[in-house]
Amino acid sequence: MEEADILPDDEVRGAAEIARRAMALFGSVGLAFGAQREVTLQWLKSEGLWAELTPSELAFVTAKRPTKKQQIDASWQSEGLIVLLWALEKVERLPAPDEQCDTSVFRQHLPPFLQVTTSEYISAATRRCDEVLLDMADELLNLHWKARDARLHGRPMPSGVDIEIIQERHHAINWIIGYDGAPWDEVTTDT
Repeated sequence: MEEADILPDDEVRGAAEIARRAMALFGSVGLAFGAQREVTLQWLKSEGLWAELTPSELAFVTAKRPTKKQQIDASWQSEGLIVLLWALEKVERLPAPDEQCDTSVFRQHLPPFLQVTTSEYISAATRRCDEVLLDMADELLNLHWKARDARLHGRPMPSGVDIEIIQERHHAINWIIGYDGAPWDEVTTDT
């Protein structure tokens, strides 16, 4: 994807916005992987991250008994979270396109497990340059297209590609680059 391919209304999101999204998503993903519910909800509220939750995340975190689908969907969001951390220059590279991310890495790079406050984390956030982000968007789009094309035509999945992993990462990078200016829950992964 070339910079000229970005629609005029699209705008690559800033580091602070990506950091806020990462922390809110961390709360939701954490619950999906068994974090203490009341502690997590209190943290999201006390750190001003409650308003950062998307409608689907809010439905999940406030459900007295989340459905199995909500639980699975929230756990898959870990693949988006690793892309956010990559964009914030917290992780060097993304796992292979057929390798699920190691969720233990989140505790190494996000409050409340760091010795910084949420506001310090947000204000100190940096992100990769537009060119690198757009190159990653292009790479993930191409991988996703190859996987979808194989599925649509009944061919074997391309070697080294897991369509579910790539779809989640494609979603996250599209949000980062401001694809169609859509909010997180409404970002598309067109191929």
